[in-house]
Amino acid sequence: MTNPAAAVRLLITYAVCIPLAALVGYMITNPLDYGSLGFFGLVALLIVSPIFIRWHYPIMIMGLATPIYCFFLKGTPPLSQVVMLLSLGIAIIDRTLNSDKKFISVPVMTWPLLFTAAMVYFTAEMTGGIGLKALGGEVAGGKKYIAIFIGIAGFFALTSRVIPKHQRNLYVAFYFLPGAVLFVSDLFPVLPSPLNYINLLIPPSESSGDATFSFGTSRLGAFSASAGVLANFMLAKFGIRGIFRGDRPLRVLGFCTLLVLTMLGGFRIVLVSYIMTGTLLFFLEGLHKTRMLMIFALAGVLGASLLIPFANKLPYTFQRAMSFLPLKLDSAAVMDADGSKKWREDIWRDTWPKVPDYLLLGKGYALTAADFQMMGNGQFANGADMNMDKSMTALAISGDYHNGPLSTLMPFGIWGAISFLWVTLAGMWVMYRNFKYGDAELKTVNTLLFVFFVQGFIGFFILFGAYAYGLGDFAKLAGFSIALNWGVCAPKRQAAGVVRIKPLPRPQLLPA
Repeated sequence: MTNPAAAVRLLITYAVCIPLAALVGYMITNPLDYGSLGFFGLVALLIVSPIFIRWHYPIMIMGLATPIYCFFLKGTPPLSQVVMLLSLGIAIIDRTLNSDKKFISVPVMTWPLLFTAAMVYFTAEMTGGIGLKALGGEVAGGKKYIAIFIGIAGFFALTSRVIPKHQRNLYVAFYFLPGAVLFVSDLFPVLPSPLNYINLLIPPSESSGDATFSFGTSRLGAFSASAGVLANFMLAKFGIRGIFRGDRPLRVLGFCTLLVLTMLGGFRIVLVSYIMTGTLLFFLEGLHKTRMLMIFALAGVLGASLLIPFANKLPYTFQRAMSFLPLKLDSAAVMDADGSKKWREDIWRDTWPKVPDYLLLGKGYALTAADFQMMGNGQFANGADMNMDKSMTALAISGDYHNGPLSTLMPFGIWGAISFLWVTLAGMWVMYRNFKYGDAELKTVNTLLFVFFVQGFIGFFILFGAYAYGLGDFAKLAGFSIALNWGVCAPKRQAAGVVRIKPLPRPQLLPA
């Protein structure tokens, strides 16, 4: 016997799918352009929409660290930005339809983020608007505005729900591990031609275009980042105490190997960051009160005694990463690192005198045709840097100062400084509370997240910082900690014990 309801659903399915298939087949016969790609993307989105609606939150967590780019969208946005916006939109719709699905309320973070969004929008409107040259606009620079707004949106997407307690380990893996595939960026020169299409999703790194590509000489920043992701995951799962336990030699070997591989990029900041992270973790885990202090001290002395005489024999990228240390290194590696340091100092020296002009109203991120012409002519800051490399001039004009305070004060003035300090100090308070009072099973990961926040805050001022991307990173780090800990933890109240009341003594009768 025919089911009428099933027959109606079948007819509706055919009525939708057959015309859609015919339309897709017709469009495939025409040359592909962004209009066709956009249509195909919409069709694909409709097909996978039930999956994304059901599991949008874990997909968003995985997308935060993934290095994949949406090459089929105009402007080639990172996948992380796309999934954050979609997840936040679905969470808002869920909240509208179901009052039981509430966002985690953390006013101490909400207000500074809303202030930041309003401040950035006002500055953009006063300094040329949010221009997106990739979409045909005459003004460029809008990607940095978008990065700030989506970074703020990412916090609310992360705090749209709590992470179930029985899935905490899984979500920690989702948060860290997707970034490990970044090494594909460095494989472009050695991949066979049929596999080169993977670089549409994960673009080639700068070193992949090096004609003299060689392991240990070329700066493999993507390999370095992938090794760092795996090392961070080990720290989140085991901590320093768990990694260096005496009964886990393979764990120690694997972690030390990953740390060595992080040197393949030749970045000094990576080595300095891991020194800071390791030191903070060591003390916050209380290892300085154990015999591990003596073990690490002896290991450090032994390592230094071996490193000093053989430092100039290490691979080129290793020597470049250690160029800030007082070691005898290859002059080429030292000169390369010093050259990078010099042009940064030139940018800072040439830009700092202009900061007072933008304290009340920042210059924003808008780039006009005149700015692009200035980049080509190598003119910046009244011609004070005519001998400066053009690429450096372009970075300075576009707001890439490689300096946290400059990247804050120049585009947004004193208001940017207020917003940054408000957001980061509020986030540090949240991270500290979760580290101090969180569940015992989250002690290791909460400690690492707090260390990341503190190390990032210090590094923003003394190592490297970019307001447009750093603010969102701080907000997302705090948002993940809040979702993982179900809010901001507080001291646990001790259960009230039973108070025993001592009975009054029995009255004694006087003798008659």
